Amino acid sequence: MVPSTGIVRWLYSCLFALTLGGCSSWEINELANNLPAAGPAATLKHLEARSNKGLDRVQVLLDKGVLKFYTGDLDGAIADLELAKSLMQSLDATSFTENIAAVTTNETLRSYKGSATDHTMVHVILALAYLFNNDLNGARVEMLQADLTMKRQSQQDSLQGQLASARFLAGVIFELNQEYSDALIAYRHAYQILTHRGESIPQALQVMLLRLTQRLGLESEFDEFQRQFGASEPPYQRHKIDYLMVYFDGVVSNKTEARLSVASGNTMVSIAVPSYPSNRYYPKRFSLQSETGRHTSQIIENLELRAREDLEADKVKIVATATARAVAKNQFVQNSQEQSPWLGLLANVITVVSEQADIRSWNMLPSAIQVARLSTQPNTELSIPEQGIQLPPINSESLSHTSNLVVIWTSDLVTQSYIYPVNSPPPMGAFNANQP
Repeated sequence: MVPSTGIVRWLYSCLFALTLGGCSSWEINELANNLPAAGPAATLKHLEARSNKGLDRVQVLLDKGVLKFYTGDLDGAIADLELAKSLMQSLDATSFTENIAAVTTNETLRSYKGSATDHTMVHVILALAYLFNNDLNGARVEMLQADLTMKRQSQQDSLQGQLASARFLAGVIFELNQEYSDALIAYRHAYQILTHRGESIPQALQVMLLRLTQRLGLESEFDEFQRQFGASEPPYQRHKIDYLMVYFDGVVSNKTEARLSVASGNTMVSIAVPSYPSNRYYPKRFSLQSETGRHTSQIIENLELRAREDLEADKVKIVATATARAVAKNQFVQNSQEQSPWLGLLANVITVVSEQADIRSWNMLPSAIQVARLSTQPNTELSIPEQGIQLPPINSESLSHTSNLVVIWTSDLVTQSYIYPVNSPPPMGAFNANQP
């Protein structure tokens, strides 16, 4: 008996799916796994060999963007992340063809459009890239866009896509721009998100809230924060410099594939779904140190938790789609067996092999974002002892337009840090701490 055209077409589509994305996700995940050992530069070189086209385009652009940020290519990071951001927004209306392919074959035939956290984090990385590229206004615009993104993603009784780190960074950028009322509003939002999640309020955020409520004359709010934090913050001192360190710790976990047996009517079907391994993240702390004190970093955003929360929020939909797909595939197998035993066997094998979970993610983000703050006199020598980094002294004149606030970024993946602003020479941006 000649196999029906529909069955043959379906078998070909499954084979095409396997050749199209079979090892792509695993390959990128392996690069992310090796990132701490290989380093951002070598990892980026491997990723650059990949095409910026296809269903994984957004994932590749996001990963390349953050790697370029790590390696000091701020212009390249901005270009890749701006494109990824634009594509994620346009992919919210996924094509009908992709939806059909995902439902009938597997989820890897749908373009990766990012998780709720991805949609907010892209603004965070972009804002940092603009800031350290000496574009404070660009960073400010990015934080305004982050606010719109989080409002768009907000749902009743859900904090999905709401990032305390984004609100905190917005406050920092508004403060750099001397927009103190807007900065306080952003810090309040960060405080509220952390409080609703039952997570600790880092000392850096506590100080920002105390300083600004006092500076703006909000005595009752200042007293309430002082009571909650158990701190006695000294009056705002105009002549001092506030150093704020933003530290990217580790590399976030990759998704893995899990097989589940679920009931559909009277039938048990096997499905493949994305999963995360047990969260084994253990924070590595960095610190800011001067001759008068040392402040250790604390977590403002645990991205290991955010990644798992995003997946959990989508789990019902993922399982329902995978179950419907498995039932449809079983029907195809039965129809194939009626046509021919060998065709039925082939259909059964391809059905099992083609059932792949979508394990794509922005997997080169840090495991967590940490912050630390230290107040010193101008021209004070400052260091990050865990990396052996000596920061250039800052004088008051260079901060006349930046609210006496200096922002530093670093990571345990590189020996390179950023500082905004720097005394000289321009342009502001990356400096290699190992250079003499």
